[in-house]
Amino acid sequence: MDTHKKLILIPTVLSENTETVIPPYVKEIVADIQYFIVENSRTSRRYLRKIGFSKDFDKEVHFLDLSVQDSTAQIKLFLKNLPEGHSIGVLSEAGCPSIADPGAEVVKLAHSHGFEIIPLVGPSSILMALISSGMNGQGFTFNGYLPIEKSEKLKRIKELEASALKTGYTQIFMETPYRNNALVKDIIDHCKEDMYLCIAADITGEKQFIKSQRILNWKKDIPDIHKVPAVFCINF
Repeated sequence: MDTHKKLILIPTVLSENTETVIPPYVKEIVADIQYFIVENSRTSRRYLRKIGFSKDFDKEVHFLDLSVQDSTAQIKLFLKNLPEGHSIGVLSEAGCPSIADPGAEVVKLAHSHGFEIIPLVGPSSILMALISSGMNGQGFTFNGYLPIEKSEKLKRIKELEASALKTGYTQIFMETPYRNNALVKDIIDHCKEDMYLCIAADITGEKQFIKSQRILNWKKDIPDIHKVPAVFCINF
């Protein structure tokens, strides 16, 4: 392995203005990076400034923005043309890179190009929701985002419910924030009343809401989490 080539996986915050959750050593490592592959360069620049990054974005820093240039060829070219002695930092929009975002493809290609992969410690909404749920933390499955189309979404919810009942594994999933309330209603309306649902919203943020209880109890007090980033866990 050509270990001088490094791909550094940089954690970001889960909620606005919560940079204190990022370990100091992460900020020290990031300070020396000049090459970045990011999900969105505008928000990445803002985040980097908030954690003390001082390099000149226009003169010293190079970004590959996956929201604009998301082709495999563009990523390969960026990896190939990395000057000797430099590292590439990967930034997601929230939490740790590569989970439910295009960073996974970057890491896969970096492995094939001989890069040393260095994951840095930071907040993960998936793990933080799981450990807060009171559900099985030894056997669990992250299922990513559910289908958008109503019938397909309901079908998937019932599949996850059946899997949790059969295996005992906690089923973890997400939704686009503006569809959160509709998802919660679908779960409450169509799942067994004795199933547990954990809603973990705005994790680490000022309006953090984490609650785990049976569907029967959720029916009495349904929260409003419209447009709030959230993770959902179900189990029996």
